[in-house]
Amino acid sequence: MLKTIDVLLGLSVVMLIASMVVTVLTQFVTNLANTRGKHLARGLADLLQQIDPALQRDIADKVAITVLTHPMISHLRSIPVLGVKLGDTIHREEFTAMLLDLSQGQNFGLDDNVFTPAVQTALFEVLKKNGIDDPAGTLNNVREFALQLEKANPDMAAGARHSAAMLQEAGSQLLAKVNSWFDQTIDRVADRFTASTRVITVLCSVLVVCAAQLDTLDVINRLAMDDQLRAQLVGQAIALNAEEMQGKQPEAGAAAAGGVDVQALKSQVGMLQDAGLINVVGRGNVKWCKNWENVSLFGILLSIVLVSLGAPFWYSALKNLLKLRGTLAGKDDAQRLVRESAQTQAGGGKAKAANPADAALSGERGIMG
Repeated sequence: MLKTIDVLLGLSVVMLIASMVVTVLTQFVTNLANTRGKHLARGLADLLQQIDPALQRDIADKVAITVLTHPMISHLRSIPVLGVKLGDTIHREEFTAMLLDLSQGQNFGLDDNVFTPAVQTALFEVLKKNGIDDPAGTLNNVREFALQLEKANPDMAAGARHSAAMLQEAGSQLLAKVNSWFDQTIDRVADRFTASTRVITVLCSVLVVCAAQLDTLDVINRLAMDDQLRAQLVGQAIALNAEEMQGKQPEAGAAAAGGVDVQALKSQVGMLQDAGLINVVGRGNVKWCKNWENVSLFGILLSIVLVSLGAPFWYSALKNLLKLRGTLAGKDDAQRLVRESAQTQAGGGKAKAANPADAALSGERGIMG
């Protein structure tokens, strides 16, 4: 039973390392593609059309893009090949204040091809329809009231001040609609981002598993037959669990992504490569191509499924298996002590049983003497 647990522990270590590689790769792809910002832009455009159903979709998209490329929202510069870099976080009051600012024609040096005069005019009309006739005056009143609140209540949180100022000085259908639908919109944005990230994770899992020729069936067979390898990975599992329990952070200067120490991860991948559990492309491409003859397609597909479960799943599995292993090892030790004690007592009993006979025999010899 203990051997089976050790095999599962070794498999968990392999899948955890592969999952961490997938995490780093997924983080890189999502940041490069700016998927969170794009989903947020779509959500804000949906919200604008909810505020005014007559607003054209392309106008709503341009307003959302302008908001998310504002210097106070996005600190990222645009990359010509990848397009504009959109901010991926915005608060409700920030969004309302930004609409009031932009409706005055202030684009803060942003792309004139996106926030054109026609877009600004359409936005102003949306605000006017929803009770904001003077965006500049309304925004000034909001700022003044927020300043008064700060003077009167210096301990009051900034978010609470801005929210109270908006409610006091910008009360309108616009504010009512934004406040009513903003949280639901962000929830939908989060759902879409999670779904898209899941797809990216699966694709990255396919890439990592194929690039490393990670065959789950072969890994299990190797662990079942090689005691030294199994012991090595069990030790690695204990070390990884200790790092997780201590909340170990990447060392200063080490490249990290998604909370993963990339330098340490490279070392762990190298350990799997040296043990022969994976065959990473680039370390002898000819050997890598020929090795596909020895790889099980079912093992590769199973690896993709297991790796795509994610590093948190394998951390949890590793932790639970270590607890189970500790329990089983404790029981084995207890049973061994019981057996050794029983053998000792049995040996002592035989000695005691023999002693009376010897004594009797000695007595008989003494009498006869």
